[in-house]
Amino acid sequence: MATVTKGTETATELITVEQWAAIEPPPNYELIDGFLKEKPAVAVWHDILLVDLLRFLGNYIDPRDLGKLVGATTPLRISAYHGRKPDIFFIPKAMYSLVGKNLFRGIPPLAIEIISPSNEREDRVQKKREYASLGIGQYWIVDFPRRQIEVFELRDRPNVAREYVLLETVSGDAIFRPAFFPGLEIPLAKLWPTEFEDRTDE
Repeated sequence: MATVTKGTETATELITVEQWAAIEPPPNYELIDGFLKEKPAVAVWHDILLVDLLRFLGNYIDPRDLGKLVGATTPLRISAYHGRKPDIFFIPKAMYSLVGKNLFRGIPPLAIEIISPSNEREDRVQKKREYASLGIGQYWIVDFPRRQIEVFELRDRPNVAREYVLLETVSGDAIFRPAFFPGLEIPLAKLWPTEFEDRTDE
């Protein structure tokens, strides 16, 4: 097993996505080109927003028996030596056979990341590129500091790699009606954890 120094990538040996997925937290790692990288800590508001968004989505998905929502600690295979743990991703029922003990080996149709100041560039650049290369059809970026949700859709481009194009941006206290889930309505005013935004531990 590769040696890890807290807060840094490993400096000894490459590990496979299967080896990474079998590591039990804490700490919580992602796998970047065969090396473990510890996920940064997030603010409490991040987890509150995550749980509330899961509730809105689950209340739509569960009664319709469409599939399962997972994420945050669920490993997603990007390649043989690369794996991520999106904040949320959706596994349709037709993909249940691709769920392993520790790893999802399929291509989810939807992945969602909730931006924190410590991970904005990674979510907007690296993960966006990786999710596009994997073939994830939609990628949502939930940006609480800016009070907006950006919906990206994967498109094929002539003579270039597939990439995401911005489908819509929903902001403020608007009602989010994602076409991915027809009929779902998410009032953003009830989603933003504003009362926990400026807390400190001092």
